[in-house]
Amino acid sequence: MNQIKQIKISAIRTDGGTQARLKLDQDVVKEYAECMKDGDKFPPVTVFYDGSEYWLANGFHRYFATKSNGELEIECEVKQGTLDDAVLYAFSADGRQGLSRSAEDNRNIIIRMIQHPVWGKWSNAEIAKHVGVSKMTVGRVKASLEKDKPAPTKKKYKDKHGNESTIETKNIGKTKERKVTKEEPATEPDDQIVRELTDALTAVSQENTLLKDKIAIGQWDASEIEKIDAEELIAELREQIRILEIDNKALRESRDTFQNRNSELMRTVKSLQNQLKK
Repeated sequence: MNQIKQIKISAIRTDGGTQARLKLDQDVVKEYAECMKDGDKFPPVTVFYDGSEYWLANGFHRYFATKSNGELEIECEVKQGTLDDAVLYAFSADGRQGLSRSAEDNRNIIIRMIQHPVWGKWSNAEIAKHVGVSKMTVGRVKASLEKDKPAPTKKKYKDKHGNESTIETKNIGKTKERKVTKEEPATEPDDQIVRELTDALTAVSQENTLLKDKIAIGQWDASEIEKIDAEELIAELREQIRILEIDNKALRESRDTFQNRNSELMRTVKSLQNQLKK
């Protein structure tokens, strides 16, 4: 059961990463401090007690305003729990009082949750509900983190027959120069790369179509923000399709060029062989 009691300010920890905002608004701290001097009553701050330490989870502006007034104690709602419990509570939309968080604050919270060993396994919907944002917002943050990761050198994919293969991706889009001799005909580019790009193009196209269908037939219980996010995502997918189509076309043209060169060299080799026989 939660308790409301006075706790010494010096006994409350604020260094455990429980601050959900990127920074405090010092003007708000000063405003709260003045109101407290005038006798205004503020709600208790929320702390989590782990059996040893009190971790401040909600009410940082009130805490620092009280401290700046030289008070030695502050009224607290005490919950039993670990530091992680305090952090998770601080991230929760249900735990907010008073000053709302900025978009940058919410992004920072989402990133911290995604990178956590436990909360990072939550679905986009679960994270969104906890933080108080849309599912699409969580999805966009995840996508931005993926873009910042180094590109993998290997990738697994399944073809249309369900067969799984592994392909080296570090050289996709690069042309390897090779000297061709009369004794050794030119080889065509790896068909596996062409299949990889084709499959990727198909997958992205299918995802794009699925999103448009969901919006069109009204299957989403979406807010205006989610609809805007969905439109932006569709635009991004269309751009990805456009780029993949260009890459795919370039690879096919390169393959055709190698095939033509190979045929020419084969005819040259055959002609030389006939001459040697004579």
